Amino acid sequence: MVRRILVALAAAVMLSQGVALYGLAGLPELAGVLGVSFVLLVLVPRRGAAVSVVGSFFIATLLVWGMISGLGLYDKSCYRPDQMLVTYDIGLDGQRHVPNASVTMVQPFGDMGAMSADAAVPRVPREVLFRTDALGFRNDADLAREDVILIGDSFIQGSGNTQEDTLAAVLRSDYGIPSYAMGAPGDLVDYVARAKAHAANHQAPVLVFLFEGNDFARYDGKVRRLPERYVRRMHATDIGKFFRLQMARFKDTEEAAHVRVMPMQGQPMAFYGPYVEETRREQSKAGPRFEPLVQSLAGLADAVFFIPAKYRVYAPLMGAAPLPEADWLLLKNACDAAGIPCHNLTEPMREAAAALWTESGRLLWWPDDTHWNRNGVDVAARVVADVLNDMAR
Repeated sequence: MVRRILVALAAAVMLSQGVALYGLAGLPELAGVLGVSFVLLVLVPRRGAAVSVVGSFFIATLLVWGMISGLGLYDKSCYRPDQMLVTYDIGLDGQRHVPNASVTMVQPFGDMGAMSADAAVPRVPREVLFRTDALGFRNDADLAREDVILIGDSFIQGSGNTQEDTLAAVLRSDYGIPSYAMGAPGDLVDYVARAKAHAANHQAPVLVFLFEGNDFARYDGKVRRLPERYVRRMHATDIGKFFRLQMARFKDTEEAAHVRVMPMQGQPMAFYGPYVEETRREQSKAGPRFEPLVQSLAGLADAVFFIPAKYRVYAPLMGAAPLPEADWLLLKNACDAAGIPCHNLTEPMREAAAALWTESGRLLWWPDDTHWNRNGVDVAARVVADVLNDMAR
C-alpha cells in the first residue's frame, strides 16, 4: 500500500509539473490536478498503464520545451525585445530580464498595434536596442554608488524606445545625472522589493514611479506564497512564455475592443480603453495594502512620481471634460503620511503636449503605444532633473 501511494504521488507530481511548464495554469488549477490525479492513480486498477501515460506526457513536455528553446520559437514569436528577455526572480518574486544580454530588432508597432488588427490603428515601426546589465535591468553599465536609482515598470524600462531614449539614459546624457533604471513589469509590491534589495544603503537618491494606468487597481491584501512563486517561475520558462504568448494572441480579439482610435485634428492616435476608464474614476480602486506599501518606502525612497495615462494628458486638447484625480490624490495623501515628497507629471506633460502639438503636430506618446516616445521622455527627464537639483540645494 505504501509503495502504491508513493508511486501515485510521484506520478501526480510529474503530471502537475508537466502542466505547470505549459504556463497556462495557476496554483489553484495545479493543486486540483495534483490532488485529483493522486486519488485516481491510487484507486485506478491498471495503475502501471496510467503511470506510463503520465510519464510519456512529461517526457513529451520536456521534448517540446527543448524544441522551443533550441529553435528559438519563443523569440521568433515576440514583436519587441523586452518580451524575449523577460524572466522571473523567485527571490524577489518579480520580473526582470536576462542579465548581460543585448537584442536589436525592428519593432513593427507599439503595444496597441499588437492588440488590434484594425487598419485604423496607426502603426509606427522603430529600431530598438535593448541591453541589460548584470542584475538584468536595462542599463549600459552596472549599478554604481553615485547613480540615482529609478524604480518603476515599463516606463522606467523604456518600453517602445531604443536604449538611448530611456529616462535613465536621457538623464545621464542631457543633464549629466548618473542614473540607473530598475524598470521591469510589476507594481508597487515589486517596487518596494527592489528598493529593499538594492536601495536600502544606497548613497544617491532613490526615485519611485507609479503609472496611473495599471499601478493602482490592485493591492487587495493577498501576499503570494512560495508555491505561487514557483508557479510564476514555471511561467517564465521558454515553454511557459511561448504558450502564454500564444494564448494572449487568442485573447487579442477581446483586447482589440479596448483599443480606441481618437483623431487629433485628423491625425489618428490610439488609446487603451481600461487606462482611459482609470482616468475617469471618481474613487481609486487601490486596495487596503496600497497605503502600507507606500509607508514601507519611507527611508528608502527620496521621492515618488505619478505618471499620468496618455488620455489624461491629451484629454484637454480633445475638448474632453475635466477628469477626476482619484489615484493621484490617494498617492499624494499616502506619501504625505509617509513623509515622502510626491510629484505629479500631469501638468508638465499637458503643457509640453499642447506646445509640441501646436508647433509641429508632434506627440509625447507613440500614436500606437501606451508608452512615451523620446519627446515624452524628455519632459519627464526635465522634471526629474529639476527635482534632483532642488534636493541637492
